Amino acid sequence: MDYFLRVSEQWRARAAELAEWTMKHLVNRTDVWGRYLSQRARERDDRPTNHAVTVPFRDERGKVLLGISSLEKHYRTRDVGGVLGLHSTSAELTSRWFAIDIDRHDDEELSVTTEGNFAAAKYWRERLVQFGFDAVILDSNGNGGFHVLAILAAPMNTHSVHRFVKELVTDYQRRGLDEVPQVFPGKPQWHHYGDWLRLPGRHHTAEHYTRIWNDEPWAEQEWLDGHEAIDRLLSIRPTEPTTCEKCGIEPRKQTVCLDFDCVIHSYVSGWRGIEVITDPPIHGTDEAIRRLRRQYRVVIHSARCATQEGRDAIEAWLKRHGIEVDEICEHKPAATVYVDDRAIRFTGNWTAVMDQIRDFRK
Repeated sequence: MDYFLRVSEQWRARAAELAEWTMKHLVNRTDVWGRYLSQRARERDDRPTNHAVTVPFRDERGKVLLGISSLEKHYRTRDVGGVLGLHSTSAELTSRWFAIDIDRHDDEELSVTTEGNFAAAKYWRERLVQFGFDAVILDSNGNGGFHVLAILAAPMNTHSVHRFVKELVTDYQRRGLDEVPQVFPGKPQWHHYGDWLRLPGRHHTAEHYTRIWNDEPWAEQEWLDGHEAIDRLLSIRPTEPTTCEKCGIEPRKQTVCLDFDCVIHSYVSGWRGIEVITDPPIHGTDEAIRRLRRQYRVVIHSARCATQEGRDAIEAWLKRHGIEVDEICEHKPAATVYVDDRAIRFTGNWTAVMDQIRDFRK
């Protein structure tokens, strides 16, 4: 049987267990993910380099979620249009894995060689092993491109994960590379989904399936493919938080959700429109939020957040007053505590709540 077909059958046969493993260890969020276009769609597209899209499309987000069945289809597919990628950051700015992407797409890139890229990948992988990570090297495209991947046992703070892996590759020139490799997660931003990385398995253009470098000492076979590659992938040991923290990777922070008007914005002029924010901050707000962010993830949710214009107005106001938060939320987020000037705490006693509502701000 043709090599490519033989390997593809092995990935197809393991699709169910690969999908379960992926959902458990790699999926940071299920509301958005990456998908490569089919060859037919690429040929119709007037932008020939636009091979991928973020899905689902905007009107379906929050209604259509990534599930096991979609992940199985990725591992079963022989069509480049079924290949998926996963975002490296959750909506709460946490990450369950990190990766280094060392690219080589074109044989004409004379200054970039397979051997040079592989030497850099092996060096960084060895550094990660020394730190305590069970990192693996993936031959991502069969043409000198490599991914170095490590999985975390618990979701960790994305800012600190990004900082760690970015620092790791600062010596890229000493490793013989012309440019710094892309790292995942990228710099986290609350108003951006972040970058996504293609899942192992079928390549989106080449007739290639992921191979994994054989890290067994004295191994005669340098690269594992098919079932052996899958076995190594599924056996990656997630790195415990204690090891991560020794490297400066911090645990996920609990979320504190703040209302905006009368909690951050002094609101002395009253409501003047969803985009009109004219008053200064409440005294001490900037320092209080700075202190909170040392321990918590601080987000804002307000009636103004119902529209993009309102969220943009809040963002501009915060910037004008030198106040930084972790996110401005369109929808009310899950949080440890909510701070709202008009809130009544529910303790399970409706009679008490009714009395508080009746007596509220008489």
